Amino acid sequence: QMLGLCRFSYPALQDFQTAHADIDARKAALYAPARLDLRLTWFEHILLPGIRAQSDPDFTLLLLLGEDMPEPWRGRLLTLVGDIAQIVPVFRPPMHHRAVCREVLTEARDPDSPWVAEFRLDDDDAVATDFVARTRADFAAHGHGLAQEAGHLLIDYQRGILVEVGPDGLALHPLVARAWAAGMCLIYPPGETASLMDFPHHRVWWRMPSLTRPEPAMFLRGAHFTNDSPINRREGVSLKMGQAAVRRVIAQRFGVDLPAFRAALGGVGVVAGGPGGT
Repeated sequence: QMLGLCRFSYPALQDFQTAHADIDARKAALYAPARLDLRLTWFEHILLPGIRAQSDPDFTLLLLLGEDMPEPWRGRLLTLVGDIAQIVPVFRPPMHHRAVCREVLTEARDPDSPWVAEFRLDDDDAVATDFVARTRADFAAHGHGLAQEAGHLLIDYQRGILVEVGPDGLALHPLVARAWAAGMCLIYPPGETASLMDFPHHRVWWRMPSLTRPEPAMFLRGAHFTNDSPINRREGVSLKMGQAAVRRVIAQRFGVDLPAFRAALGGVGVVAGGPGGT
């Protein structure tokens, strides 16, 4: 079973690096109209194309939302995903972060499946259109024995592209990085009591055996001023690629229309010029 989790501005009670005085202040920050407009733009133009175009459609992506997410953004979001059967919106009140993620993931597991592969995306991330198919193929060909021996397995797709929007516009940074959240999945029996959010992604490689694949490009990671966690490119190895080649990879492997994304950013008041956005 392929089971994903995407948290969209969910007001968890803790585990934010940005401090807030109380839950009301956190909701005010997360639900600020300008922020929600921007996050919806990333979600629509970066995350959704690869999900819509998965070559293997047998997967579920749980979309975790606050039960009081305001209109009109709640309606806009549900409209965006309404025709994608694999995306299942899940509404919850504010809860402890790991507990609520564990709850929604374990409730969605198929107890009759011998293994469940859990992956996670932020609302400004993406996976390649063959992510589900490759995960299943790599597990069958290379990972099944390791998983049987240890009881769990990390598959880490390490090549991706950082899509950065900053003061200088839209920049694209191809890289190889270990255990970045958008490019990995954890595999275990469905009866496992933990979920992938119980394993900090940057340390999971020493908690279980891992199958690493440094190619092909399998994830996009968004970087912009509303990120809660800072993104450090120096955690990975930068790749030398011309911008035209990078744009082809983004279009062909992720189904992302960069000119349309750039125009949409302009529509919400974000300047996204620069060579990477042409």
